[in-house]
Amino acid sequence: MADSGELSQLKELIEVFPDKFPSTDEGIKAANALARTNYEALDNEILPGINRRIQNGSLALTDHVCLRLCQILHEFLFSDIISTNGQFRKKEHPNNGAVFFGGQKRQEHRPRFRGSPPDKIQGDLKKSFKYLRREDEEGALDNALHFYQKFVFTHPFYDGNGRIARLFVNMYLYQFGLYINWKNLQDRGSFLKKLNYYHETNMEEHFGWWVQVCEKEVFEISEEDEESE
Repeated sequence: MADSGELSQLKELIEVFPDKFPSTDEGIKAANALARTNYEALDNEILPGINRRIQNGSLALTDHVCLRLCQILHEFLFSDIISTNGQFRKKEHPNNGAVFFGGQKRQEHRPRFRGSPPDKIQGDLKKSFKYLRREDEEGALDNALHFYQKFVFTHPFYDGNGRIARLFVNMYLYQFGLYINWKNLQDRGSFLKKLNYYHETNMEEHFGWWVQVCEKEVFEISEEDEESE
């Protein structure tokens, strides 16, 4: 079940970038349900094919491929839901394409974080993609989480940034026989708290604290998991 914050954010987006769903309560709930269904389809049906192509060498995660893949995944995720599906934020959009996230800073009554300016999005994303090309097995989780943090902090889209980042992390960790139980991880209140703290400080010590939270939900892919794909 979606929380009220998730639905209110989607309602705002549908009002600004309308597509096929009305901004009524029922329309928002239906749009949110579709986005969840689309995410499951991406993770369970589309991603395995991409993983196979990466493993057999027919797909390399170059900057160009990663940028395009971001847009394709987002387009699928929000198809018919918002008219900017598959598009990075642009200066031509309302508020010059600015986006804020992370809730409000205590006592300051202003958003904690601001996504990269639209003209810097692609450059900042390329900095995150470099972690997806690292092949050191021992550092796989660190690489995956460095990517996740930098992608989310860039916030290239108005919504769905965490979901797109999770798909890329799943794709990367699969090459090392690992996966993250995202549902259990996100149910831990410390996941978001430690991530936001690292967003604020950018200190490796605090990144390590966040890794310690995440690694509790990292598992090896079993033969049964492989056969199900």
